[in-house]
Amino acid sequence: MIEILEPGVDDARIAEVLAPASGLRYVDAWKCSLQELAEIARPDRDPDSVATYLATNWTEEAIERSSRYIVYPWRRTVVRLPDSERFWDLRTARNRYLLDHDEQQQWSSALIAIAGLSVGGSVLSACSLTGARRFHLADHDTLAPTNLNRLQGSVCDLDEPKLVLAQRRTLEMDPYSQITPFPDGYTPQISDRFLGLSGERPAVLLEEMDNLAMKVHIRIVARAAGIPVVMATDNGDNVIVDVERFDLDPDYPLFHGRAGELTGLTGDELSDPANRVRIANAIVGSEVTPRTRYSLTQVGRTLPSWPQMGTAATAAGAIGALAARYVVCDKTLASGRYRLDLDRALVGDHAGAAQRWNELDEESFRAMFNTA
Repeated sequence: MIEILEPGVDDARIAEVLAPASGLRYVDAWKCSLQELAEIARPDRDPDSVATYLATNWTEEAIERSSRYIVYPWRRTVVRLPDSERFWDLRTARNRYLLDHDEQQQWSSALIAIAGLSVGGSVLSACSLTGARRFHLADHDTLAPTNLNRLQGSVCDLDEPKLVLAQRRTLEMDPYSQITPFPDGYTPQISDRFLGLSGERPAVLLEEMDNLAMKVHIRIVARAAGIPVVMATDNGDNVIVDVERFDLDPDYPLFHGRAGELTGLTGDELSDPANRVRIANAIVGSEVTPRTRYSLTQVGRTLPSWPQMGTAATAAGAIGALAARYVVCDKTLASGRYRLDLDRALVGDHAGAAQRWNELDEESFRAMFNTA
């Protein structure tokens, strides 16, 4: 999707993209990078020390040797950046002490698989923001207007593949990211390549698909391969996170056993609407907000799909990425279900209000929201 051009190797192409006739906008990132590189090397920021460091280490020749020219066709822009190592130093400088060196190295070098790029798109952004650089991404869907309540997108990008948009966002944050795309989404046919069964396996799988049959299939394969799975689910304005440490317990039940043993069901059985609703309700359980619970009764009736909010999708991205990093960096994170209840954190657990919502039946909700 992008070109990364190196001085001394790609000089002819560099001259071509920098020529006025190319029509490409030019951004020289060194203008703002030099001072920050000096501050990283000389954190006391003594003016004389910084000036000496810059004069000694960063002549124009040294800058050019350490430069890469990144061509972004969809932006019609070429950016002169520091090379991968120095750019990584800049990108992760403010993570220092919040992550120690070994944790940052582990996270940045880990291969992370993300299946589904709705909530998964938010997870991807949070992973990349914190320094992750290597991804397998699978999604077959395109951006639609109803996605814009929770996805960072633009009306200019409607009908573009979500995968393409996710790649663009990630490469604009860090052009040295390594992304392997799977544009047909996750299917049994690509499970070998997506989950690295014949090569490097992901350090963690973030599963955010809507298709129940594929949610089950990918877990069966991940469990057999010893790949841990993290799933972040919207719950009104809140988030539910499920962690399945198949790397630590190869016999751990799918979805914590909430829906029973699913391995014997065929794809057709998992796709049957009645089975799908029953199994989905068993997996989600009763630990959802009353409004979410009612919304779920409207899926296929007055709602086309799972109800979602931008607040929850954003929070799910952050907490999903954090859970994944804890798995990768050897933090103690056990299999199980975790809840992040932002509404309770902000307004408290007001028993009267909670009881009022919980006691409303479907007819009351219909009257409240005027649904047919």
